[in-house]
Amino acid sequence: MGPFDMFLVAAPAPFFELRLNRASLIEDTFHQLSVACPSTFKRSLVVYFDEDAKLTNVYKRDFFLHLFDKLLVPESGMFMYNDTETLAWFPAMPRVEEKRYFLFGVLCGMALYNNNMVHLPFPMAFFKKLVNIKPSLEDLREFSPIEAGSLQYILDYPDDDVENMDMTFSVMWGDVAVELDPKETGKLVTSANKKEFVDTYVNYIFNQSVEVVFEEFRKGFFKVCDMDVVELFQPEELRGVMVGKEIFDWETLKQNTVYEGEYHAGHPNIVTFWEVFEELTEDQKKAFLLFLTGCDRVPILGMNQIRMRVQTLLNSSQQHFPEALTCHSLLQLPIYPSKETLQSRLIEAVGHNRGFWNE
Repeated sequence: MGPFDMFLVAAPAPFFELRLNRASLIEDTFHQLSVACPSTFKRSLVVYFDEDAKLTNVYKRDFFLHLFDKLLVPESGMFMYNDTETLAWFPAMPRVEEKRYFLFGVLCGMALYNNNMVHLPFPMAFFKKLVNIKPSLEDLREFSPIEAGSLQYILDYPDDDVENMDMTFSVMWGDVAVELDPKETGKLVTSANKKEFVDTYVNYIFNQSVEVVFEEFRKGFFKVCDMDVVELFQPEELRGVMVGKEIFDWETLKQNTVYEGEYHAGHPNIVTFWEVFEELTEDQKKAFLLFLTGCDRVPILGMNQIRMRVQTLLNSSQQHFPEALTCHSLLQLPIYPSKETLQSRLIEAVGHNRGFWNE
């Protein structure tokens, strides 16, 4: 059994239950996790929304999708972001209580334990640290190319001229100037110590500055996941399992689709659907995958893992939009009188509706 298989084994009963209000998703989740016994985290997750006991783990993917969306925006105050705001990192000076990072770790562990890919826009350094591999200058290049380029420039600079750069062992990070050698304020970067300077700089960003909050996150994560299993992964594999891949094989999605009820591969509405789908932009296709599965990335084992089911939406008219049940990769597609109508309804549904959440 390989490391991938260890997360595909069904979690044991009984369940870990969360009873949440959609309007206060983050606070309800954090509160219930904080009062729960940590030994219960290693259970299959069941989510109830808005006091409706009928809505169970069918909507688990919606829970992870919307929770991580809310946690990983600047408004949450939990993370810092690179210049392009495409990647997040842990802050040197957190604005929220440290316990939130522990609970965030629990949630990441629960997502992995329950085989749910989630939105984790972190650099490879994040996954390296979880498997005890030291982040490098290349990892900083992913998060901050300009900063990493400057450090590489120092490494490549002729040794005899490094002293002329008049640089000191310091870093400006999170709008705060930090001395990298507290024993020697204003220590100059020289040809003899330039590699030490770069290594210390990278270590400060990925390790020293986040030591407290990342350790909280790590504790939470390993309250759910077995450290011995996680450390079997390479960082790239762990990222793939937790976040998915960005290699999209849309033809495989089509070939693996199953039709139910009156639908079949030759049904006029299905033929039109695939014509419309093929004309979508790549971003719209990824938005459709998000709409269908709750994730806009491909499982680590490939598109073969996604089996879309298509059935008619009962009691619907051409005014209705397509709907999806993410946990079953089920598309409920009304019958439309024209390609134009199907196209407009599908694009609007994919762009604005994530199924159950907006009902």
